Formats: sequence, structure tokens, C-alpha cells
Amino acid sequence: MARCPASNNLLFPLAVLLLSVTTCVPVAAQNTSAADTLATALPKRNNSLIAIPIAYYTPETRLAAGVAGMYTFRFGEPGGAGRPSQVQLGFAYTQEKQLLFYLPFQLFSGDDNWQVSGELGYYRYVYQFFGIGNETRIEDKENYDVNFPRIRLNVLRLVAPRHYLGIRYWWDDYQMVRTAEGGLLAPGNITGSTGGVVSGAGTIWNYEGRDNIFYPTKGYWTEVELFAGNKALGSDFNFNRFSFDAAGYFSKSPRHVVALHAGLVFMSGDPPFQQLAFIGGPRRMRGYFEGRLRDKNLWMLQAEYRTQLSGRFGAVAFAGMGAVAPRAGSLFSQKLNAAFGGGIRFRLSKKEYINLRLDVGINTQGEVFPYLTVREAF
Repeated sequence: MARCPASNNLLFPLAVLLLSVTTCVPVAAQNTSAADTLATALPKRNNSLIAIPIAYYTPETRLAAGVAGMYTFRFGEPGGAGRPSQVQLGFAYTQEKQLLFYLPFQLFSGDDNWQVSGELGYYRYVYQFFGIGNETRIEDKENYDVNFPRIRLNVLRLVAPRHYLGIRYWWDDYQMVRTAEGGLLAPGNITGSTGGVVSGAGTIWNYEGRDNIFYPTKGYWTEVELFAGNKALGSDFNFNRFSFDAAGYFSKSPRHVVALHAGLVFMSGDPPFQQLAFIGGPRRMRGYFEGRLRDKNLWMLQAEYRTQLSGRFGAVAFAGMGAVAPRAGSLFSQKLNAAFGGGIRFRLSKKEYINLRLDVGINTQGEVFPYLTVREAF
């Protein structure tokens, strides 16, 4: 459940369309990036190269600007039916002297039997921390500055129709630059609060049964992960993680869709706080700040009703509930956290069903958060 730099940015629509999900591939997220969005708009030839400016603003970063490029190509015969592969390179700098440099990639063999995805990156960023547990307080919010290079690598092989099996390697080197004076992280008692290297590997299994990766109306998607951070791999932390994510889509008409999502995470050992399972953000219970609630174990359920209105416009209503806990045995006895909200959609691509979404989520503590991005939450 590693956090993604800039994942809460309210990006300008152009930047959202091009880059909103490409800067990282979080654990248990559906591994379809905005690279797919771009690929649908590119000419159907074997090679294509584009460059774009990006800009956004958040209270944490103030004004940020940069540039990104994408190289799209296909393995196999020219004009083949296989999915396009993409390699991206992006750079952004903010008024708060934050730096984001990233190179995400998704590679597909010509017959789609192999998938290789991941990211190389370097981030100098500011995050917010609320503490650990299921009932953290908004008044405990503090900022911390961290620099970290990143390596992500996933290699999957088609082992049966719609079933992919593979391996994952993740590496981060968290270099804590500043913590809030008198804050929760300052004493250095929380694992990861003084920084450290996370290096781990694991196995992943995917089932891909959706009728459309951007706007599913029928079918199922599932990912199961077994992951271990281990000092034998150069990590400063020893921990194990099991995660399960599943989504189902039900409709009698493409104009009316019910989407359901379930997530489970169980961790053991001593993971750094940056790797703990969390609730919040644009995909995992909208209405909570990303990382607002975090701990070793998590359960979460989300539901969303999606409808098409007129022309390119649509609307949604959503709700979610879940909890985190330090021990698996106490997970389902924790206080229930819930959020709900709604949003509007504008279809950017009628052919590929790619939506620009604007959502507003509200949690049971009365906090309200807007989200502007591309593609559905799950």
C-alpha cells in the first residue's frame, strides 16, 4: 500500500488526462495507467512519440509545472492486434522546491502472453501524516518532507485464459528530510520515521474478466499479492504482506451500472509507516485524505452507481466503509469508518469510454474532499 507522490493533486484537465495515474502503481491498484488513455488517441502504427507540458496546483506544492513525453510502440508485426506498449518520462518542479522525476512503463508482448510494467523514479515531496490506527485525529495532522528514489517491476505471464501469474519487486529509499517539530514523527519512535530502504519481492495473480478496462459494465477483476520486505534483499525492514482486491460490475444496460469493490490487507513483521495499508484518496474511500487511517491490517468495501445522462455527460453516487487495525484478530471489531458522495462525468473518448471525473466525498467526521482525475475509482 505504498503511497503515490502527487496522487492527491487537483490537476488541470489536460495534465489529468495525460498523467494522472502514471506516476505510480500502488499495491492492489488495478494496474491500468493513463498510458492506456493516451494510447487510444495515438495513431495505430507501431511507433509514436509525443511530448506534453503539465501544470497543477495544491496547497502542499503551490504552483507546479513540468514536461512529459511518451513513446508508444507495439511488439510483433506492424498493425498487429496486441496491446500497445508505452514508456514515459516526466519531470515536474514546484514553488515549494519539490521535485518529481519518473519513468513508468508498460510492455506487452505481441501475443499479450507477457506483461512487464513498473517505474523508475526520484521524488522530493511533502506528505501529511495523521498517526497510525483506526481513529486518528485531524488535529494531529503534520507535514513531513521526504526524498526517495524508486524502482517498481512486475512481470506476469498468461497461464490460462484471463489468468496472469507473475513476480513483483519493489525498492524505495526513504530519506527523511524534515518532520514537524513536536510532532508524532519527530521522536523517531515510529518505524520508518527516520527513513530507510524498503526492498521486497513477491508473487501476484491477476484475473482480468472486465468487458472494458476504462469503463466496465460487466465482468470481474481480481488481484492477489504475496509480498515480503526482507533484509536479505537489502531492506532495512522485515515484513510480510497479503493483499486481495476484487471488483465486480453488473448492468442490464450500459447506461446503468452497479460497481462493487472489496479490499483486504494483512501484514506481519515491522513495516515502515510508509508501507502500511491505508484508507483514503481518489480510489480507496473518497472522502478521506489519503493515508488518513493506516495500520497493518485493512478491510474495505465500496459501491458505486453509474449512469449516463445526456450526450457525453454522466453521474455517479458512491459509498464506502472500512477499518484498519494493528492485529488481524481485531480488524473486524474496530469502529466502522464510512464515506459517501457523488460526482459528474464527461466522456473524453466515446470509443474507449474514457471519462474525466469530478467527485466530492464526505466522511463521517464531516470532512469534505473534491477529486478531479481520469478513469473510474475502480
